[in-house]
Formats: sequence, C-alpha cells, structure tokens
Amino acid sequence: MSQELHAHSQLSFMSGGGEMGALIRAHNWHATPLGHPETWPQPLKTSLRLLLSTGHPMFIWWGEELTQFYNDAYRRSIGPERHPSALGQSGQACWAEIWPIIEPQITKVLAGKGHTWNENQLVPITRNGKREDVYWTYSYGPIDDPQSSTGVGGVLVVCSETTEQVLAEQTMKAAEARWRSLFDQTPSFMCVLQGPEHRFEYANRNYLKVLGIHDILGKTVAEVVPEVVAQGFIALLDGVYQSGQSHHGVAAPLYLGSSLIYLDFIYQPILTAEGEVSGIFVEGNDVTERVLASKSLQEEHRRKDEFLAMLAHELRNPLAPIRNVSEMLTQSAQQEPKLQHLGSLLARQVTHLTHLMDDLLDISRISQDRITLQLETLSISKIVNMALESLQCAIALKKHKVKLIDSVQPIFVNGDMTRLVQCLTNVLNNAVKYTPNDGEITIQIATNADMTDITVTDNGCGISPDMQSKVFELFIQAKQTLDRSQGGLGIGLNIVQRLVQMHGGNVTVSSEGLGCGSCFCISLPTVNAPQQVKKQPDNYQNITRRILVVDDNKDSADTMSELLKYQGHSVATVYTAQHALDVIDDFAAEIILLDIGLPDMNGYEVARHILSKNKKLVLVALTGYGQAEDVRKAKEVGFDFHFTKPVNFADLSRVFSTSFSSEGP
Repeated sequence: MSQELHAHSQLSFMSGGGEMGALIRAHNWHATPLGHPETWPQPLKTSLRLLLSTGHPMFIWWGEELTQFYNDAYRRSIGPERHPSALGQSGQACWAEIWPIIEPQITKVLAGKGHTWNENQLVPITRNGKREDVYWTYSYGPIDDPQSSTGVGGVLVVCSETTEQVLAEQTMKAAEARWRSLFDQTPSFMCVLQGPEHRFEYANRNYLKVLGIHDILGKTVAEVVPEVVAQGFIALLDGVYQSGQSHHGVAAPLYLGSSLIYLDFIYQPILTAEGEVSGIFVEGNDVTERVLASKSLQEEHRRKDEFLAMLAHELRNPLAPIRNVSEMLTQSAQQEPKLQHLGSLLARQVTHLTHLMDDLLDISRISQDRITLQLETLSISKIVNMALESLQCAIALKKHKVKLIDSVQPIFVNGDMTRLVQCLTNVLNNAVKYTPNDGEITIQIATNADMTDITVTDNGCGISPDMQSKVFELFIQAKQTLDRSQGGLGIGLNIVQRLVQMHGGNVTVSSEGLGCGSCFCISLPTVNAPQQVKKQPDNYQNITRRILVVDDNKDSADTMSELLKYQGHSVATVYTAQHALDVIDDFAAEIILLDIGLPDMNGYEVARHILSKNKKLVLVALTGYGQAEDVRKAKEVGFDFHFTKPVNFADLSRVFSTSFSSEGP
C-alpha cells in the first residue's frame, strides 16, 4: 500500500489535465527515450505540471528527440491527423511539413540563445483532411535543465491560433483598400473628419489636389487650411457635428491663398451605433470651370441683351418718322388714292419690321425666363377678333377668305391678352403668308374636355412630313427660294410654342404634305366665365390738346409734330432736354411726348425736373427702349404712359382723348 502511495506521489505532476492528462498517464513512456515518468528530470515534470494545469494552449518538446507533450487547449488546433499520435512522437517526424519554418527557432532556443516571439505568423498545416493557412501568435521559451550541455533541456511553446482574427483583419484591410481605391478613382473629392476638432482621418487624391497639400492626416482642418476659418467653413462643420444634420453647399466660393475656386459639397454626419456623431464625411466637386463658364455665359447674355436693346432702339428711331408719314398719308382725305395706297404700304412694312424686332427681343427674354405673364380671365372670341383685326390689311391684300367657326357658348381662358394675341397673330400671319392669293383660311374655336382648341387651317403650300417635327425649333424654316419672298427669321413659331406652354397649353401642327395646306392648333386650359361687372363707359372726348414733343431725332420729332397738328392739336417741338425745360412754362403744355435717349440729359432726369414743378402734366415716354426694365423705370420716375417707337397712332390718340382730372390722368 505504501509503495502505491509513493508511486502516486511520484506521478502527481501528471494529475488532472482532462483528456490529454489521461492520455499522458496511460502512454507507454518506456518505449520512448524518456523512459518511466518517475525518472524524468524535474524541469520536465514542472513544465508538464504547468501544461496540464492551464487552459491556454501549450506544447513541450523535450530532449534531443524533441519528444512531444501538449494539453487539451492545444489539441483543438491540430486536427485528427496529429491527435493523439503526436503525443510522445519525435518533433521532426510529427511536423515534417513545417520543419523548415520551426526548426531554426527550436535550435535557437535549445542552444541557449534566448526565446522567440512571433505574432500572427503564418504556419500552414494539414488538418481536417486539407492543408490550411493557419496563423499563430506564439513564443518558444527555454526549459532550463542543468543536466543539459547547453543548460536547456526542452522548449515550452505558449501559443494562440489567430487565424480567425487575421483573416478578419485581412478581409477588413482588403475592403478598406478597395474603398480607398474606389474613393481615389472617383471624380469627386472626399475626406473623413473625426471628432469635434475635425481631424483628418482620410482624404482621397482629389481632396489633396484641391488643397495642394499632402501631409494632413491627424491634423485639424483649421491647422491645415487656416484661411477657411474666416470664410465660415469651420462654423458649418461645427453646426453639422452639433446638430447631426447634413449641409449642402452649391457653387460655394473658397479662397485658398490667392486662388478663388467654387465647390459643390456635402457635409454628412457620421453616426455611431448609439446615434452619436463621431465625425463628418465630406464629399464634393470643384465646379470652378462650371461657375466661370456660367458667369461668362451670363455676361454674354447681358451683352447680347444690351446689343439687342440698342439695335432695337437704333432701328425704331428711323421707323418712327416713316410710321408718322404713313399715318399722315392714310389720314389725308384730300390726297390722291395713290398716296393713300403708299401710306398703307408704308404702314404694313413698318409693322412687319416692328414685329421682327419684337420677336428678336422676345426670344431672348423667353430663353432666360424673363417674361412675366399678366394673367386675367379672357374671352377666346376676343383674342381671335383682335388677332384678325391686326391682320386685316394683309388678308385683304392677298384676297383671302377667312371663315370663323365660333363656339355656341362663350369660352374663357386664363391668360395674358397681349401674349395670346401675339401667338394667334403669328400663326394666322403664317397662314396668310404661305397661302397663295384668293386662299381660304378657317379659324375654329371648340372645347375638348377641359381644354379649348383654336384651330387655324389653310389651303396653302403645306408642310413636308420631315419638317413637321421641326417647325417649332428655333431658326428652322421650310426651304426658301432665293428671293425669300415670304421673309421671316424662323423664330416666330418657337415663340408661340414657348408662350403657349407658359400658359399651360400646347400647340401642334399637321399637314398632308407640300401643296396640301396646313393646320395649327393652339390648346389652352378652359376656365369658368368671369363674374359680370358693369362696364363703365369710356370717357373719351374728341378734343385738342397742347402737346410738347421732345426728341433729338429731328425727323421723328418733326413728323410727329406735323401729324399732331394735322389732328388739330397745338404743338411745340424741341430737340434737346434743356430746350424742353426752357419752353415748358411759356408753352403751357398739357401733354409731353418725351424721348428717353436725349444727348444732354436723359428723359428720366427731364421728367423729374418737370414733375418737381408741375405734377399735373401728363408725361408720355415715346422711346426706342421698350424692354420691361425700361417700362418699369419710366413708371418709377412718374411717366403716365410708355410707348415704344414706332408708336401706333391709334393708341396715342386714346391718350389724347382721355379726360384729365385736376390731379392728372
């Protein structure tokens, strides 16, 4: 009994250790170089006791044969190919496939040259039926033995398999490399800022290119580009970080040194799993070229508008005396019929030139969305009648028959009277021009669901199939003969389409081909009839006025004066602003027809001087400047009326016929 207890105490270093402890105790150690466990060196017994008492993976090589021991924790890493056969086996026989990797490390330790340390080291082994890339963090440490020639009897391996961790890190790094590569390839600039101080964690190539700086990681935005502080960008970043709300910047100017660039960008807060802001993702584009191109385009548009306005002014001025002469010729009952005919011819040609100028100005304003519609409830019949009235002379000249098929009930639309009459006049004018003499033109008004259709049909030259899809395009015209007898700039129908669309409608064209006539249909949304309001009678009186004409264009001033005198008015004519101010008191004018573009003082200043002394005078701007801005300025100064040259004398006559109260018109 005592011998058994003694033997048990001698082998107590093998106690415990789970499965591997049992296998070690049951192993036939007599068949190994180590012999019976009772005879093992004390350092081996101590190390083995440590191995069996820990839950950490451990392995022992002992002696010249590198006899092997390992615990349960280590067993889980080696697979059935080596367990349990590795127990008591020679190290080289067991680990032949990785011997070139581990042998130098084992030799170093056994030679008494210290320990080894390897972190996340790839040591591929065969296990579970296949060769696997296995990563380890391990240390080979000496087990001291005074009996050994080197003082080291074995090697204690303390290890952890880190395959999962390493593969996860590799996957993460690969993913990071992919998105970094992707971010570097993207045309926009990007960076990631961390913390409330906005430190650079990442910046792609384009971001570095924008800044012209490369050493920025770990630094704050304020440190890298201090000039952005005064420009408000740090305040924007602070706002996003504190509020958690993104910020979008569009064409934002940024001064970097002496350079000015423009950026489109977004500051997007980065949230933690708890919903807290941890940083800001910045993404954007350098849009300097776009902004400068836009500014250049705007400047070109401005210059074009100035040119068109000046062109119109310069063309209207010589047209004014021609219009005046045509009015005198047509109104003279004593003149010969031939002179009457010449007056009508002049009037038609002046009207045609005026329409061409108006079209040029309109297409410019419409293209820039600078047309404002004066909307009101309008009768379709009235729109049609006004358009027909404006074309009576042209229709009569070509001896066309016009048939109007009106609706049974009155139809109303919401629109701008001037613009809708302009649209219909343009369409009707084309029908008149492109229909041979003695042609037939039909105008039909009809409702279609919630739309009203105004259809203009003619039996004129027609439109080829390939042109029907293009007639509303800018500067598109059907093929012209060399004499261009029909004229036109190719912009009228484009204006019609745009204006109709601004009214919520559409315009279409159809034709069976050349020589088969054409059909244009303007469709507009129908509205309810307006409430009937009792119409006040027009307070016109056929009376004469005392009128002062002020215009530096002598022909225009003189012909207007002659026309007014022919109507029975008392007229004084001057050609400069100063002369107008000198004679105004002596002449006692009631109405002043005042040009704006006077050489010595512009018409606005003249008007201010006049109104400062006599607010009862009626001021009429009669000028070549006819854009909306010109009308607005005239009203602001105090003009009662604004007419663009060449003026329709009938419109001017209505001003003269209006009764004026003591306070003015």
